[in-house]
Amino acid sequence: MGTIITAATIMAFYLNSAGNVESPYYYNADIDNGQIKTMYVYDKQGESLVGKTECRYEYDACGRITAKEIYSRSAATGLMTPRSRYEYTYTDDGYSLAHRMWNPDKQAFGKADSRTDYRMATEGVMAVTNYELQEGSSVMTPVSNILAIVPCDRALLAGF
Repeated sequence: MGTIITAATIMAFYLNSAGNVESPYYYNADIDNGQIKTMYVYDKQGESLVGKTECRYEYDACGRITAKEIYSRSAATGLMTPRSRYEYTYTDDGYSLAHRMWNPDKQAFGKADSRTDYRMATEGVMAVTNYELQEGSSVMTPVSNILAIVPCDRALLAGF
């Protein structure tokens, strides 16, 4: 049985981060039906909190994360601007995570520049392969791979 990231995993991250008194940042979240839709990260400047980043999440009908968009505050405009997007796709034996950067000229996320595949090799062992888009190419090339032992906290992860 493999595992994937679910809404509960994102919620646990938020609750752990928000409760950490050692953190230099402050956190808040928009939560809808037990799913974090947007996580806000604030930086303390003097007596004020200033928005630093936003992470916006999308989920499928099974509660699995399908996308995470990261926005950061523009020093020039003070507005939150897109920075990158992670897209999750699921298969019978694992999932893939693709990374896309924001293209300000096109006002859209560009083509995926890297991807990580997570595949269950055997019970409790996951094969992880990293790919990168090579300069001047349209093909993802493997750049590294490892086998990882997968300890599972069934409260935070769901099977695929």
